[in-house]
Amino acid sequence: MLSHPFTWLGPLVLPRLTLLLNHVVSSEPVASGKLQPHAGRTIDLQWTSTFSPPLPRFLLPADGSQGLLPPPMRFVITPAGLFELVESGETLPPQTDGLTLTIELSDPLTMARQLLTGQRPDVRIEGDVALAEVASWLMNHLRWDIQDDVARLLGNAPAEWLRAVGDAVRQALQRWRPGQGGDAGSSSSSRR
Repeated sequence: MLSHPFTWLGPLVLPRLTLLLNHVVSSEPVASGKLQPHAGRTIDLQWTSTFSPPLPRFLLPADGSQGLLPPPMRFVITPAGLFELVESGETLPPQTDGLTLTIELSDPLTMARQLLTGQRPDVRIEGDVALAEVASWLMNHLRWDIQDDVARLLGNAPAEWLRAVGDAVRQALQRWRPGQGGDAGSSSSSRR
């Protein structure tokens, strides 16, 4: 039987996601300043979903669990106010002095629409109150400025083009509503 995609994809993707997270945090000095007093503490990310896509049997996990969810992740806060991925896997040992964030994932189209409109998925926060306040602040105030990063690497013209394409995609997704014949923006016009 083939192994599940997250078992081989996770070790490749998770370190890069950690680098991206640290890039976003370090671009806002206030964010790393809020994290520094919590150095050494852990933040666990867990995922839950009610979405069940129709998949071929070989992609479904043998244990009957929700196999398309990413594995749980644990980050430790570094003295610099950044994150270090310390562990990932199916089970994480319990933590005593940290935080657990449980993120509710929906179907891929809804998640894409939420992402493009600036909405976040539902997140349940459990654990230390002071660290929960910092995590809530980070979720409410940090955004990845892709246009700024592209402008730094390639110049302003490609960055502006990327922004225009992103705006067009965002507007198209906002107009499209599933369950209305696939074309929500269509008006009924009759030919004479």
